[in-house]
Amino acid sequence: MDREPDSRISILVVGGGIAGLTFAIEAHRKGHNVQIIERRLRGETAGEMIVITTSALQTPKKWPGFMERARQEAVTPVLTMKKFDGTLVGTFPIGNPDDPSLAIYRSKLHKVLYEYADQLGIPIEFSATASEYFETDHHGGVVLSDGRRLTADVVVAADGVGSKSWSLVVGNREPPISSGFVLYRVTFPVAPALENPVIAAEFEGFKDRAFLHAGSGAHIVTCKSENEICWLLTRREDSSNAEENWSKTTSIDKALKAVEGWEPFVTEVIKATPNHTVLDWKLMWRNPQPRWASPGGRVVQIGDAAHPFLPTSASGGTMAMEDAYSLAACLHISGKENVSLATKVHNHLRFERVSCAQKMGFRNREVYHNTDWDAVAKNPKIMGKMVGDWLVYHDPEQYAYENYGPCAEHLLKGTPFKNTNSVPGYTYEPWTVKELLDASESGKPVEDEGDWS
Repeated sequence: MDREPDSRISILVVGGGIAGLTFAIEAHRKGHNVQIIERRLRGETAGEMIVITTSALQTPKKWPGFMERARQEAVTPVLTMKKFDGTLVGTFPIGNPDDPSLAIYRSKLHKVLYEYADQLGIPIEFSATASEYFETDHHGGVVLSDGRRLTADVVVAADGVGSKSWSLVVGNREPPISSGFVLYRVTFPVAPALENPVIAAEFEGFKDRAFLHAGSGAHIVTCKSENEICWLLTRREDSSNAEENWSKTTSIDKALKAVEGWEPFVTEVIKATPNHTVLDWKLMWRNPQPRWASPGGRVVQIGDAAHPFLPTSASGGTMAMEDAYSLAACLHISGKENVSLATKVHNHLRFERVSCAQKMGFRNREVYHNTDWDAVAKNPKIMGKMVGDWLVYHDPEQYAYENYGPCAEHLLKGTPFKNTNSVPGYTYEPWTVKELLDASESGKPVEDEGDWS
């Protein structure tokens, strides 16, 4: 890897997930001095299929060998959409077919990122949990659960929705809000499942294949890779007392009840689940929070720590990786003397785009769960296009270099500045989870100006 000259900026990354590892690799390339702490054990990873669209794949092309390695672990970024009864809607590329998305198991992408960072010699300490964040005029820092205090010029909070950085960044943390939906998810070896002729028939002739079946109040994504199969079923559930828990399990019985009357392939895949047990993940939302950088700019959040996503957005991983390239570039432009400004410029460049991408999770789910099948029959792209062109055709690294100066002038002197990386023709308006949920309950679709397609 060709590195930029030493920036003399020291960076502590808290969290070695997709956001943290991506940032660490790009920060290393930009000449920053970066180290990672991760609360999990070495090698501990999990997760079902995710899609990283083109906007987050431009910068990694500059990482020698990385994209080739990632593509080896990926599946074809194409999704076959069906009505719950098996009626075919169509087969659609996810993102730009001319510059394909990366459809990959989260666990495999995490492994590829970790191995790449490790080969670059980026220091990673495992089993290290940050219990508190702090900052001074010249440093950001964390207190670890074992009492140690670590400092750096910048601390990057990439430690997910449970990040302890919120008390410093905002002063308080709003509790999560139930979306009224639950996601059942599981991955298991595909070979035994293919002994079922109903399942085998759908995958015959395909090394890998992915489906989305949509029905009233529920949808299920099924994906087969060479050796594994996963399914993710989102359904409505009264979860007023729901709590965030990523390890709770349940029987497949609830999932089967949600797909009663659906085509046999769906029910047979669910029944093929080993031990008839799946993860039971209550989908919780948080209102978009405009502030990701601490008052002094020495601590900055990226990825889920700043902006958690619903799975239906198909953009959570993409936005986390976009954050990484943007922040690394802003710090490269600022230099060591202006890192506090850099984190705030990055925040301003990214917030509106990310908030609109979060909103797409709600919009997509409405399409899948309250489908106008007559409209879909006339125009299948209503259902087939999960991510808009405004999301796909963008380069966050380039955008940071082009807009850092005008954005910094805006923050420092109040000169006019308007982001151009969001929905064309749309003037950003703040929104809340409650507004979207109330609109769904009332049956009134959320309609915004601009071209979201």
